[in-house]
Amino acid sequence: MTRVAVVGVGAVGGVVAAGLASTGRLEVTACVRTPLGGLRIDRPDGAVQKTSVREALDPSLVTEAAWVVLATKAHQTAGAAPWLKRLCGAGTRVAVLQNGIEHVERVAPLTGGAGILPAVVEISAESLGRGHIRLFGPPRIVVPAGHDGSDFAALCEGSGITVATTGDFVTAAWAKLCQNVANGAVTALTMRRMPVFANPRIARLGRALVEEARQVAAASGAHLPEDLADRVIATLRAMPPESGSSMLWDRLAGRALEYDARNGAVVRAGARLGIPTPHNDALTALLEAVSEAEK
Repeated sequence: MTRVAVVGVGAVGGVVAAGLASTGRLEVTACVRTPLGGLRIDRPDGAVQKTSVREALDPSLVTEAAWVVLATKAHQTAGAAPWLKRLCGAGTRVAVLQNGIEHVERVAPLTGGAGILPAVVEISAESLGRGHIRLFGPPRIVVPAGHDGSDFAALCEGSGITVATTGDFVTAAWAKLCQNVANGAVTALTMRRMPVFANPRIARLGRALVEEARQVAAASGAHLPEDLADRVIATLRAMPPESGSSMLWDRLAGRALEYDARNGAVVRAGARLGIPTPHNDALTALLEAVSEAEK
């Protein structure tokens, strides 16, 4: 059986680990510091998926895997280094299920030459407790076209997770980031769910954040519509009232926030390209202050 290790078994990692384990053809290990006692996924249709997975509680207990699914938050990547050191070999491939546009730069130095497959994650889920996850919609992952992308799609067949490949991953990654700079930052700072975007002034702020990101994305080679900001805000306004963001869940739980891989990435890319990003810069500063207070 193909050996798969999942590092970072929160909302996203839990959904992926449960899905892969449910295929019955993979040996899935959840790399965790605290026992899970199994995974429970509350699905959008009301069904409950309960899955048992192997659990490793210490990096010294794992050996090289064919695939590593890295689903920690971006700012937790360094903390995953001991796991990656043990799990990765020359033939290992690491699917990086993290937000942002800097997957390879962030993870490659920790994998000892393993292959890196960046991914755009479209899994709307909330952690309700250790190993207990509420899934809000069909899980989907987008990866670059090519051998590794096709193999990852095959790995996930029958898992309930749709994997799509694209020949323009730059656009796919920036499209997701343009949405994240608004939804994560605004919900985390206001500590409110998606209906907060019904407020016209909040909607204007969201549009400004997205438009700055869109301009930087265009200069980075992404092909995004000029009315993207309006589309993103319309999408956020149409989401179910219980919907939030992973940054909101983290703030409500008193955890550090993933602002740097989102708004911070826009600021860094804008600085390299000479494109001003004042709104994202301001929110990055606010989120940094909030995140530091949560540590």
